[in-house]
Amino acid sequence: MSCTRVCLAIAVAGTAVLVPTAQASAGTPGPAAVMSKALVQGRGVAFTETSKSWIGDDRSDATVFRNSGVLAFGRGRLAAASVKRVTTSGKTFRFLVVGGRTYAQGGLWSDSLPAGKSWVRSRDLRLEPYQASGQAIDVFEPATLRAVYATRSGGAVHQSVKGVPATRYSGTVTAKALCTVSAACREAFGKSSPVKIGWSLWLDGKGRVVRLTTQWSRRSDSRKGVAGGGEWTDTYYARWGARITVKAPPASRVAAV
Repeated sequence: MSCTRVCLAIAVAGTAVLVPTAQASAGTPGPAAVMSKALVQGRGVAFTETSKSWIGDDRSDATVFRNSGVLAFGRGRLAAASVKRVTTSGKTFRFLVVGGRTYAQGGLWSDSLPAGKSWVRSRDLRLEPYQASGQAIDVFEPATLRAVYATRSGGAVHQSVKGVPATRYSGTVTAKALCTVSAACREAFGKSSPVKIGWSLWLDGKGRVVRLTTQWSRRSDSRKGVAGGGEWTDTYYARWGARITVKAPPASRVAAV
């Protein structure tokens, strides 16, 4: 994980019910193909998630936060994000990622705002839209989703995700393999990380991702200069294809620091 994601997390799941449902037929397109068609400019998806991240080998000292918001699509990619992040201590942060800029609100970003300003744009905080989520796997990169889905093992399990019939697949993918196709992975882990990412993916009847859980960890190794740590994240996706637009705050309300 990059310092951006860990430091952001430090600064600042639902139960699946078994229900009978039909398994996708052999002719059903895979989730990567479905995702490719879903990434239409002007559309997007809503998400909610719980994420735990820790530095070092003690998982009991994890930082826990909950995200909720929307992700807006461009042509074939994520283009913007609006997210609210709430920590277990009750602190609330808001982030807008749009037009290549990141705007923040809450906590240290709001402690010393000039009069009339409600958002901060800082050179020290530059997020990509996918970083609005704490997920280790960026399902909005179709090549990434294809590579992850290819590592599924065992049989599919039929479940319901918040009332939506879904099929769950699980597996493990190495960061080293994933980073050959994923720009988000390379930013988070580097090109040769030995980390293994365990994942479970729930797809609805149309092959859209409705839930994703990931977990990874690595032990510290002082001889190699490797800091220990890890992350567990559980994300739900809804309102696929909704019309979503994320706008930057009015310039008059933004303090640049």
